[in-house]
Order: sequence, then structure tokens, then C-alpha cells
Amino acid sequence: MMQTQARLPKFRRVPEAVAGKRLTERGIEIIRIILRYRFIATSTLTRVACGNEDVTYRHLQQLYHQGLISRFTLPRHGNKGEFIYFLENAAALREIAHRLGTVDWKQIQSNREKYAGIGEIRNGDGYGSLLFIRHELMISDFHAAIETCCRASAGRVELLQWMQGASLWSHVRTPSKEVLPHRPDAFFTLLFPNAPAGQQRSNFFYEADRGTTNLTRFRSKLLAHLEYIKQGRQSALGVKRIRSVLVEANSTERAKQCKEVAASLAACDPLAGMLFWFAPQPETAGAEAMFPACWQASADDRLRTLED
Repeated sequence: MMQTQARLPKFRRVPEAVAGKRLTERGIEIIRIILRYRFIATSTLTRVACGNEDVTYRHLQQLYHQGLISRFTLPRHGNKGEFIYFLENAAALREIAHRLGTVDWKQIQSNREKYAGIGEIRNGDGYGSLLFIRHELMISDFHAAIETCCRASAGRVELLQWMQGASLWSHVRTPSKEVLPHRPDAFFTLLFPNAPAGQQRSNFFYEADRGTTNLTRFRSKLLAHLEYIKQGRQSALGVKRIRSVLVEANSTERAKQCKEVAASLAACDPLAGMLFWFAPQPETAGAEAMFPACWQASADDRLRTLED
């Protein structure tokens, strides 16, 4: 009689169960994805990884029990929720570092210090304690949507670079001598290989707005972007021009409020009317096969796409 394989525990590692299993290139690619995204949900990871989902699940299980990746859940509506993956075991990762490429060891150490015990947090649905993680996941969903859209474009659009985190942070001084923090959630460049010379790259800042910042502070955030770009500070990123600052809001109503804030800035500086683009977060992440026309500036009602 055929024996069924015992299920491995979800929240406790059993390294002996995967002892001797070889780390394949697909496993390495999964680790690279988690490294690139910092925090990424299972559903998002499987979209980015491509290939057979069941195979991806098996690799995720093996990597977890080998101690190479870590995971936790964010409970939702009384359910446990899907796994969120991140990296924090620097000792194990250093043994395969030669296969991973560039590794931000400071980020991994920070994850170890802050989130190694994250699965033990019990605070309602974790909203207060895990606000940062939820914000990071919103960024990851957008990042994945960009990668997915580029993949679906059959070479018409490529994601040339993506940056996020503290390496982007700085300060700007406004004409009134006020010093504001400039902390975009991400910066990325799209490449259009078939476009005329000089028009092949579009550079964007991205903001994930979960509606937790009051509109006064949000206005200061937009003002910091405006002054940063007017002062030509984007040259520090190796670019001459920012196509737009994208603000993805967590609801249609919040996107409308953010757009109104940009309109108030545009009343004093017309550049703000076209610089900031707003859109609500899609209900189904990654549902688009191509770049959707969903972005709206405060200067008009035209729906824009990142290919514009």
C-alpha cells in the first residue's frame, strides 16, 4: 500500500526533512526575487517567478525548512492569510552568496533585528505593529505589476532599473527656507527600445499611499518632490528628467483627495498640475496584461498610461 508523505509544519522548521536536497537554480532565482522585493506575498511571488506554481510552492517549502528564507502571515478577516516572505538569515545566505549576485547585507541584518520574530506578533490583525510591512507589500505589488506588464509587452517596454529604500532619501530646501524630507517609496526607469533616440527612457518616482498620512503632511510630501525636481536634484540618480511622480492610493476616494492636494499646489506652481499622477490601487493585483490607462493628473481629466 502506497504511503502518503507527511505534511511538514507551516510555522516550525524541520531541517532534517529536507536534508540532502539540492539547491537548484530555480531555488536560487526565488531567493533573488525575495532579495529584490524585500517583502513579498506568495501570490505576488508566483506571478513574478513564472513557471509552474506547484513547483514554486515546493521550492518555497524546501527553502523555508532549509533556513534560507523566512515567512510569516498577516491575518485578515479572521483568516491566517497568505505567507509573506523575506530574508534575514545572513549566515545561511553567505554560504550561497556566490550564486546570488549583489546582496544588501545591511538590509538582511536589519530584517534580522526587526522581523526575525514577526510571526509571534499578536495585536489584533497586526495593523499597528505591521504597518510598515503592509506598506512594503503595496510597493511590492506595484513593482510586480510593472514587471508583469513589461513581460507582456513582448519587448516593447523594459524595466531598466528599480530602486527603493533609504538610498533614495534626502532633504530639500523650499524657497521659504523650510527643509523637507524627500523620501520616495521607489524610483524606476522604463526603456522603450523602439522609440526615437532621446525618447527611449521614462523615469518615475512612486508613492504608495495607504491613507494613513493626513493631507497636510501629504501636501508637504508633494512639495518636496516638486522642489527636488525643480532644483534638478534627480541628476544624483543619473537622469535629467522625471516623467512624473506616481501616487497609488488605497482607494478611489483617497486618490481623489490626493489629486485635490496637487491641484492646490498647481494653483501656485503650474508644474504640479502635470507632474503628479494619481490612481487607486487595483482590486486584483496584476490583473492587467498591459500598462493600463488609469493615471490622472490634476490639470485635466485625461486617463494616462505609463507608455504615454
